[in-house]
Amino acid sequence: MPLPTDGCTTGKKLPVFARFRNFFERHPAGLVVLLVLYLAIVCLSLASAGVGNQYALHAAAGTFLMVGFVPLFLRARFSFGYLVGFSFYGMMAGFIWITYFSGLSYDHAQARISAIASLLTFLLPVLFITAPLQRRIAVSPQTMDRLTILMLAFAAVILVWNVRYGIALVGIGEAGTLRATFIRPALLNYVTGSVIGALLPFAFAYFALRRRYLLAAISIVLIVSFYPALLNKTVLLAAVWLPFLFLVFQIFEPRRAVVLALLLPSAFGLVLYHIAPNAGPVRFLAEHAFGLANVRMLAIPSLAMNYYSDFFAGNPSTYFCQINLVRSFVDCPYAGQLGPIFEARYHAGNLNASLFATEGIASVGPLWAPISTFLGGLILSVGNRVSARLPPPLIATSAGLVMQALLNVPLSVAVLSNGLLALLLLWYVTPEMSDQDA
Repeated sequence: MPLPTDGCTTGKKLPVFARFRNFFERHPAGLVVLLVLYLAIVCLSLASAGVGNQYALHAAAGTFLMVGFVPLFLRARFSFGYLVGFSFYGMMAGFIWITYFSGLSYDHAQARISAIASLLTFLLPVLFITAPLQRRIAVSPQTMDRLTILMLAFAAVILVWNVRYGIALVGIGEAGTLRATFIRPALLNYVTGSVIGALLPFAFAYFALRRRYLLAAISIVLIVSFYPALLNKTVLLAAVWLPFLFLVFQIFEPRRAVVLALLLPSAFGLVLYHIAPNAGPVRFLAEHAFGLANVRMLAIPSLAMNYYSDFFAGNPSTYFCQINLVRSFVDCPYAGQLGPIFEARYHAGNLNASLFATEGIASVGPLWAPISTFLGGLILSVGNRVSARLPPPLIATSAGLVMQALLNVPLSVAVLSNGLLALLLLWYVTPEMSDQDA
């Protein structure tokens, strides 16, 4: 068999690293290896976070049945739904792992079956409904440039509006306590969520693709500048997360970039956590990296599924009354938000959760949850259609914060409060960008 070459007429052998990269970039088995490796990272991260015991081998066998979803990711093309679907795939794998160790009293076997069925019904529309949506509004590249610059100015105005209600120059540890003391109008909260979740990430990705790096940097600076007013870790994370996503999607084939975008930070956090000394600055860095990449991004969305499964095994379903519009028409068994109720019962913070927990388990119970998640997949597949003509780095980077929101809040909240609707509208009006732009 001829040895791989550099593609030139010299027949020169490729370096080992180049051959290794070519395998993962071009061979389907490379994507399979990455998908399975990510499953292993999820299990090891949860075990390192304290979710695991002597029955870990049994749990690993059960969790690795999730490889049955791998053919779907191999067959599907890259899209916004691919990014979201893979994120939920990791979350549900984590939940499957947790059910083997949970001391809570819900039916764990039933929860696993419901979770797998819900993920399947969600992935089918979100991965495979990708036909471009016919656009009736045409915006020229020049107009889009001006619009995106205006978005930066608008974000600055919203920042000043937020500052009027108070700021605090404190660390992350104190931020959670002080955050609730800054009361803002509901309209401002909605607008701010769209600015941070959609407008500024889009502006960063758009300007970076067009190599207007100063404006891209201003977009990042504006996001971080919201921290003293909002005291939200997400805006600090964005300073690293969005450039990282852009770089990964510039380097790698899009589907592999999706996996690597989640695998690399979690693998780095896991390795650093285990090799760092017991004290000193390296240990400090290791604990924060592990806490962010492996606990915050991986474990907590899965743990939320665990708590929701337990709570609604013995309490009435919400029947979607967490949506304000629905609440105005029907009686709700819960007077306020579920977050404080979960804080009082499980002492896990003011816990919100993804559509699998809220629109699924909480709203209709585990039996009917697959139908609810199917509808959620249909709704999110709109993102595939409005972004179908855009380059993957723009899609993935501009959706970087929305993707994190979808893992941690209901779909109904993400649409308005976290910028999903605004992002879909931006994608819809964005003109096609050439391969040179991408």
